[in-house]
Amino acid sequence: MRDYLSATSQFNYQHTVDAALDGDLTALNACVECCDRHALPGRIALFWEGRDGASATYTFSDLQDKAARLANFLLGQGVKKGDKVAGLLPRNIELLITVFATWRIGAVYQPLFTAFGPKAIEHRLSCSGAKVVVTDAGNRSKLTEVADCPTIVTVAGPKGQGVVRGDYSFWAELANYSAECEPVLLTGEDPFLLMFTSGTTGPSKALSVPLKAIVAFQSYTRDAVDLRPEDAFWNVADPGWAYGIYFGVTGPMAMGHPITFYDGPFTLESTCRVINKYGITNLTGSPTAYRLLIAGGDEFARSIKGKLRIVSSAGEPLNPEVIRWFADNLGVVIHDHYGQTELGMVLCNHHG
Repeated sequence: MRDYLSATSQFNYQHTVDAALDGDLTALNACVECCDRHALPGRIALFWEGRDGASATYTFSDLQDKAARLANFLLGQGVKKGDKVAGLLPRNIELLITVFATWRIGAVYQPLFTAFGPKAIEHRLSCSGAKVVVTDAGNRSKLTEVADCPTIVTVAGPKGQGVVRGDYSFWAELANYSAECEPVLLTGEDPFLLMFTSGTTGPSKALSVPLKAIVAFQSYTRDAVDLRPEDAFWNVADPGWAYGIYFGVTGPMAMGHPITFYDGPFTLESTCRVINKYGITNLTGSPTAYRLLIAGGDEFARSIKGKLRIVSSAGEPLNPEVIRWFADNLGVVIHDHYGQTELGMVLCNHHG
């Protein structure tokens, strides 16, 4: 088990929590809360694992530098406070750079799930009025079918693959801009995320998330998930959805804790590989994911038994069979948590 945080820079979540309790949420920036204030030398922000076994580690300082460069590019495109920037991106470093760059200039990040088809993407972009959409070579073709698509920034594949005439090339643009970009300060009521929720009737509807929600995201991550400095944390939920962006990115990173991204399909083999390679001790996911792992039976149990300290579940009802299997075969208890895109997590079985 690794201690990711130095003795002089333990969890700094109290900064925002104290401000909320004092009623002083009038000068906040989500990029500062989740990145800049943790950008100490060597402090790790992301462990990244690719589907082909490639891996990389990024620090908060890396993210601070690159997010500032992309922020300056966005400013050059006329993006300003309150404007929407959409991300149609897999779980790669470019996703975090896009999120933090958007927040740095007081704009609002809109996640787009990469499994969406063109019509679902078009509906969400039309509703949001996004000024810019950032995508990658694997998802770029979907945008050709989107009517009135905003400015497109594409993360190129090998030899520039995926970048269409008229696109901006992600990494080429970062190289053209300065890493000096002052964060735009907001109030706690200002939006920083734009989510879409299914509701009960009709198409998905837009939902603005206020900046003060970071306080709740930290509290859930600290108290319910019981994320500790010595934990290696992995939330397997996709950041294209609320649980992934709220509690796989915002909550832990606002606490200064590194996160884990696996850019590949969720399988028994990949899950065991990531848990063992990165020493994952604190795991969160959905009951569907856990049922898939249980189907691996003894193979799964032998591979990770004794590795996990705690496991959390959200997104759908957690059936008793999954709880019993994890307790009997892995010696770890899953705690079920309930929340909504509109509210965050509201009913939790706390580990802490």
